[in-house]
Amino acid sequence: MKKFKIAYLPLTKVNWSNDSLENARKNALAYLQTLPGVEVAGGEKMIALESEAVELLERMEEEKPDLIVAHFLTFALGVIVPMFARRLNVPVVLWSMKEPDPAGGRLQNNSFCAANMNAHFMYRMHVPYFHIHAFPNTKEANDALVRAVKVTRCAAMLKKLRIGVIGGRVPGFFTSSCSEMLLRTKIGAEVKYITQHEVITTAEKLSPDELEEAKKTILSDAPCHETDGPTDKQLEKSAALFAAVGKMKDKFAVNTFAMRCWPEFIDDDLYGIAVCSTIGHLTNHGLITACEGDVYGAVTMQITGELSGELPFFCDLVIMEGDYAVAWHCGAAPCSICKNGFTAQLRKSSTVDGGGVKGVTNEFPLKPGRVTLVRLGETRDGDGFRMLIAPGDGLDTDLFVRGNPLKIKLDAGCDKMREEIIGNGWEHHYTLCYGDQTEALTDLCKILNIQYTIVK
Repeated sequence: MKKFKIAYLPLTKVNWSNDSLENARKNALAYLQTLPGVEVAGGEKMIALESEAVELLERMEEEKPDLIVAHFLTFALGVIVPMFARRLNVPVVLWSMKEPDPAGGRLQNNSFCAANMNAHFMYRMHVPYFHIHAFPNTKEANDALVRAVKVTRCAAMLKKLRIGVIGGRVPGFFTSSCSEMLLRTKIGAEVKYITQHEVITTAEKLSPDELEEAKKTILSDAPCHETDGPTDKQLEKSAALFAAVGKMKDKFAVNTFAMRCWPEFIDDDLYGIAVCSTIGHLTNHGLITACEGDVYGAVTMQITGELSGELPFFCDLVIMEGDYAVAWHCGAAPCSICKNGFTAQLRKSSTVDGGGVKGVTNEFPLKPGRVTLVRLGETRDGDGFRMLIAPGDGLDTDLFVRGNPLKIKLDAGCDKMREEIIGNGWEHHYTLCYGDQTEALTDLCKILNIQYTIVK
């Protein structure tokens, strides 16, 4: 992974500098240099004068940092941070520190006031910014800085994201529709359309070696069920499709996929299998893929994967009453999030053609743990984006229903969640990621100007 570069600005005011502040600068610089995957530029001395700032800025324009950390050791000149923000065109961390007890009645730092002033500047200038209010080398500072780096990385990733849409959305699923130009303008991701015909033709033309390699890969994810497993032909078709979509990644230079997984692929005249497990294999091997042609679902999966560091689960909410909700899909989850001690198995679909006829699904319950349900979608009038964020606890779940289930005790409870998603017309697809990602997601929404709703 490319090193993430921080421009560190230790800011102070003439006549306020002293040895304790100099020590704070040194400690903060050393601390920033310990952040994983981070390279620090600047910070060798405190910046008190505009001329000092201009000299450093010229160097920073060559360094091309990803994030500015403006550390208010004391109150500071108001011209510096806006100048860096505008010229470098990257997000800004406004880092203030708790005020020491006044010595003899004299204000020591006035750090928070400086952050307050600069927050107004950033807000009015539409510059994305974060705020940290903590001393260096504390858990508060570490958590906030790591989150700011992670969120900034995620926003930069979205600007480069190219989504391969295979076949468009499935019939009648207007919840899978997307506005290409809105997505490109507001978030940065680009949509590339790929026909199902091209994917199927590529699958049918694979060499024997390519097919055998793909088959080994999908069987490394899960074995076939002894009595309900796919036929040899269905398994071969699944492997061929997995390899063919991988070829589309290179041909169209895309990072992720949204696949129209029915009805065409299921039709015997066109391909003849359920492609659920294929989608799960793709995600499990680094090609995150959303079902049913849901472009915003694919974007949500990329966001949550980047922020959580684990593979996401594209799902429906199928039970929303009582003590827990159930997130579920038909067998397209990546097996890396399978419940410990449970063996994922490739099976025939329980629903397609009445069930027990066509493969392939990969079935297992998801592992328990702290989780967040997320949905990125358009605002009501289609002039921007909104995001639903709902944390909860994933419970120990058996395979009580075929496919990939997880029972979730939502922080808000089922009644409140049900009222929110129905009352405000949220799309019926969600992404489940591990960990409580609420703070990182809200930070991302703020810097990308996405409306957000937290259901807690």
